[in-house]
Amino acid sequence: MGDGFLGILRLALTALQNLSFALLLGALLSERWLARSPSPWQADVSRRLVRAFRGSAIVALLSGVLAFWIHCALMSESSLADAWPAVRSMLAETEFGRAWGIGAALMLFIAIVSFLPWAGRAFGYQLASWLGLAGFALTRSHSGHPVDAGAFSLPVWADWIHLLAVSVWVGIVFVAAFMVAPKMNEAAQSDHRNSASFIQSLSDTATYALITLFVTGAYNGWQGVGSPGNLLDSAYGQLLALKVSLVVAAAVLGGHNRYFEMPSLLTSLKSRSSVSLGRNIKRFTTVLYVESWVLAGVLVAAAVLVASPLPGTS
Repeated sequence: MGDGFLGILRLALTALQNLSFALLLGALLSERWLARSPSPWQADVSRRLVRAFRGSAIVALLSGVLAFWIHCALMSESSLADAWPAVRSMLAETEFGRAWGIGAALMLFIAIVSFLPWAGRAFGYQLASWLGLAGFALTRSHSGHPVDAGAFSLPVWADWIHLLAVSVWVGIVFVAAFMVAPKMNEAAQSDHRNSASFIQSLSDTATYALITLFVTGAYNGWQGVGSPGNLLDSAYGQLLALKVSLVVAAAVLGGHNRYFEMPSLLTSLKSRSSVSLGRNIKRFTTVLYVESWVLAGVLVAAAVLVASPLPGTS
């Protein structure tokens, strides 16, 4: 934690990789939901989602490489220019390095697949992307504190599910807020049913992800903190409390959208009232904007937690 500028840069790159991974999941899910009802409007939004998927894969790969390089430089107390021997040693001799290498290879695979001509349309693309993303998430769980209990122990699987749940939630909220919901005003009336279906899928999936997040987060938190006293008496516990507070704040915003803004928006879409529709889309999207930035804070807190020593180990 006390590694100066390079340490801060490594944490920033890790948070950026977390966000990019979440966007990959969000774009993949959103494109699948919209593709249930093909139309020119849907095709335009889907093209935007495919481009976002490609960009996120590249950013996730590059930010991961840079963060790993900095990590090796800090561990070997060498400069970035002289860190290659440490990088090579980390990859060849440590479980952390091997897990990172597999994850980087999977992300490279995802990036390459996303640029194939049939990307975004064929079932094989969807399956390859999901398997690659699931495998990448598992390598991340093997690079953190849970792996101390064993390579395929319950803490590792719990952390894997937790990572997927929070990434799905963050990803679909960001994609909806910045890519899909603002485009709903441009949709023809014939696309309103598809828009309503997208919003319902967004809300339902976010709810399931949140439930999974709280269950696995409670287990992971207890494994990490060890005792109630460590929650506020250690830096790790305080960071965990901050992360939980941000998750609760985002959940409140999501609940507001689900129970107050979404019903009126769905009614407007079904009634095809253009006056109320524009107003309701704006209100719904505004809450999504705020929720997305709160969730960005969750990802930053998660990046710091991974780099923080557990209570009693520092």
